[in-house]
Amino acid sequence: MAFPTHVLVAPLNWGLGHASRCIPIINYFLEQGANVSIASDGAALELLKGEFPNLNSLELNSSQVVYSSSGFFFYLKLILQGHGLKERAKKDEILIESYTEKNHVDLIISDHRFGAFSKTIKSVIISHQLQFKAGLFSRASSFLNAKYHNRYDEVWIPDTEVTFDLSGVLSHSEQVKVPTRRIGVLSRFSKIESPEDIDYLAVISGPEPLRTSLEKCLIKAFQVLPDKKTVIVRGVYNAESLNDLPNISFYNHLKSEELNALICRSKLVVCRSGYSSVMDLACLGKKAFFIPTPHQGEQEYLAKRLENLGIAPFSDQEDFKVSDLEKISQYSGFKTDERLRFPLQTFRRTLEG
Repeated sequence: MAFPTHVLVAPLNWGLGHASRCIPIINYFLEQGANVSIASDGAALELLKGEFPNLNSLELNSSQVVYSSSGFFFYLKLILQGHGLKERAKKDEILIESYTEKNHVDLIISDHRFGAFSKTIKSVIISHQLQFKAGLFSRASSFLNAKYHNRYDEVWIPDTEVTFDLSGVLSHSEQVKVPTRRIGVLSRFSKIESPEDIDYLAVISGPEPLRTSLEKCLIKAFQVLPDKKTVIVRGVYNAESLNDLPNISFYNHLKSEELNALICRSKLVVCRSGYSSVMDLACLGKKAFFIPTPHQGEQEYLAKRLENLGIAPFSDQEDFKVSDLEKISQYSGFKTDERLRFPLQTFRRTLEG
């Protein structure tokens, strides 16, 4: 096939990770002279519209999920919402089909948004999670996940082919039968040489009410460190701002360039162990402390794996103490390697093959 002329990029609105890792994808196609449109909902759409104000956008149906903050009920509540999510995906598909036909879209790129799909034009899905870590529900959720992945023409895995891949077992599945392509590590950030004058940078993300509970936990922890310069990026839109404290500065959200600069100025980044955050920190070669979203098996797996590899420590949210940050001296942090970033040399051949 010829190189696409109009690409529709549609991330899931599930935290900000899916949207943020689409930024280098969008930039790539713009640099290649393609027309790009964006489609999503909520904060994910707001983030992309803020980054690309001149691109056409399509607002899709809400993909927000209501979570429980306790173990077994976390997964049970997700399962009970499954029918509603499936119906919203069908509505998304109708909107997508109409938009692609009217605007002559010739490639759809979904980032784990199952309704961003067409039977008539090439549709690919960006996904690092081909199997689920969900306790008792792992087998059933992995089966359903593979079923949806197999509708697409290809799966693009944001990782590398080298022995040490960031995603580990998550990106391997015998149940996914369509072609899979590793396209390189996705990050909107680039390394900036600057003095590290921020002791702790906390970047908060993820679903409510777990996001708010982590925010309260970190504010309480950092307040007892008056000699440490701390910045907290709250990851919220349309929310009232918090007043700065003597040693803590607050931002509701930041554009990529601003957040990039803050991360590069920080000695230590405290954040969730979502895969997009892991990719960002790997590309910047930073030291990190992870606090996985409670009961989210993917994040717990990644945090444990990176700790076992000696790269970064982690703590469960309910057990976190500010003294845990002292563990960082025992870990190497990430080592950056520009050769592993998106787009890998084979990527254009993937598009034209």
